[in-house]
Amino acid sequence: MPQLLIHAVLLALVQSSTAVPSTTREALLVIEHVDVIPMDREHVLKDRAVVVCGEKIESIGDAASAPAGAKHIDGRGKWLVPGLADMHTHFLSDESIAEEYVEAELEVILMNGVTTMRNPIGKPSHLKLRERIEKRELDGPQLWVGSPQLTGKKTPGVFLGRELKTEAEARQAVRDFKREGYDFLKLTDFLTLPVYQAIHDEAAKQKITVFGHIGANVSLRDAMQVGQQVEHLDGWLEMLLPDDAPMRESVSGYNVWRAQKWESIDWLDAARIEPLAREAVASGMWSTPTLAFMDIAFGRVRREDEMRAAPEWRFFSDEVRAWNTRGVPAFIKMLPSEERRAKFIALRNGIVKALHDAGGKLMAGSDSPEWLLLYGFALHRELESLVGAGLSPFAALECATRNPHEWLKDLEQVGTIEPGKRADLLLLSANPLENIGNTRSIAAIVVRGKWIDAEQIATRLETARVRLASAPLLEEK
Repeated sequence: MPQLLIHAVLLALVQSSTAVPSTTREALLVIEHVDVIPMDREHVLKDRAVVVCGEKIESIGDAASAPAGAKHIDGRGKWLVPGLADMHTHFLSDESIAEEYVEAELEVILMNGVTTMRNPIGKPSHLKLRERIEKRELDGPQLWVGSPQLTGKKTPGVFLGRELKTEAEARQAVRDFKREGYDFLKLTDFLTLPVYQAIHDEAAKQKITVFGHIGANVSLRDAMQVGQQVEHLDGWLEMLLPDDAPMRESVSGYNVWRAQKWESIDWLDAARIEPLAREAVASGMWSTPTLAFMDIAFGRVRREDEMRAAPEWRFFSDEVRAWNTRGVPAFIKMLPSEERRAKFIALRNGIVKALHDAGGKLMAGSDSPEWLLLYGFALHRELESLVGAGLSPFAALECATRNPHEWLKDLEQVGTIEPGKRADLLLLSANPLENIGNTRSIAAIVVRGKWIDAEQIATRLETARVRLASAPLLEEK
């Protein structure tokens, strides 16, 4: 009889523990009376209660359906959007400041609402950083790490990459970086076509994705054939040269630094854009155009007073600021005409609009922190540039939410606001569908279910600013 009684008690305890709803086992957050822009399609869910349980969105319902016992946030007059993704952003600590500052860098990125980032050119310490974020040892955007660059020519200064001259070297590099745990392979410039093709062939065998530049030795159609996701619209301008043009190269990639190549701008034919965009879309090509960076660096060319007025200015020490803008005097010295620079930007904008209109997939990338366009801040400028190119605010927002996660192949987990998905969210004080600049109006951030309010954002951002502003320039070894 006692054994039966003990068994009954144990059974009752098990039954009572399994009957406890999940809402009592994990912290609950309810954002009430908020307008939700879920990004699954173009619509707004008015006056909703979004329930977050642990790291996931539990439900999206009527305001009256919010459960008791939760942390309640009044979302009246505010908009909830997915956290943003920057698909092309580096760290200052990659080459100009010490790695001890990387946590402050992550803070700046996250406090600007970027909850996912792809660092194109990685190194072993980034793999450890990725692991720390995944283990929740520190707050940070979900970190995707590209390989050290695969290039045909080693560049001066800090070089994070592998110089490849032969197909055998290319295949070995692919196998090495796959084994070491990088998420993707990042290509830069100067690769010969046989080496380029060997990289893609071996990457397909090793089941690792390739993205990046294509370089002067590789055409846009070569990239279409292997399905590469292309950065910076590399190779596009060359395809706009008519057959009777006296040159075959334009100002993609490193050619922006060559005064003679800017003469090609006069020959570029905008009528070629639309059929080429349709061809690119049919091939399945994805693009990260980095419009804002290219406009500011090589189109408008920011003056120092404009740089000083930007919020990022105070995040750099004097010596790091000088290093970061070291290319400005060289470009000013060979400055192309205003007409050529304006056409350069107009054609790039036209390519982006044509790709979008043809159904192509675009992703937002800032190429920060180049030319004082600091990570986090710079992504909001990129969204404005996408709208400036002719995209709607919704389409631009897709480029930093749904689209990146579709390319990353984790859209089932994150990237839209739906029950069961990871709670990476931004609470905005103004509607981004009316003005894309309203993505800056961040009232709160939710990262993996963790609530960070406006006061915390301001404090953490300032702490990171003080830390970074004290960072000396790293001495070259």
